[in-house]
Amino acid sequence: MRKLLILSTIFALSACGGSNDDGSSKSTYSSCKITSSQALFAADRDNDLKQCWNAGGNGYESQGDAMQWCEKQVNAYIANQYLVGHTVSYAVESTNCK
Repeated sequence: MRKLLILSTIFALSACGGSNDDGSSKSTYSSCKITSSQALFAADRDNDLKQCWNAGGNGYESQGDAMQWCEKQVNAYIANQYLVGHTVSYAVESTNCK
């Protein structure tokens, strides 16, 4: 069973809404990214840190919903990429992946 250390980054979201430079809404969580990796090999750690997923649509208004979606993305990635899992941290953001 993979252990995931949930690192939740809270961004100050504008109360009146608005858009980020990338077109995503400042008032929603639009992406999920791996922020740290405990993979054994450096190449695997580097690859993990390149992973980012956009929520699509309008994103998630609730941080809890965004974190649940993010956890599913990360779990699927780890399961498909590695035979033996490892610990990673991830966060949701109000901007899209770059």
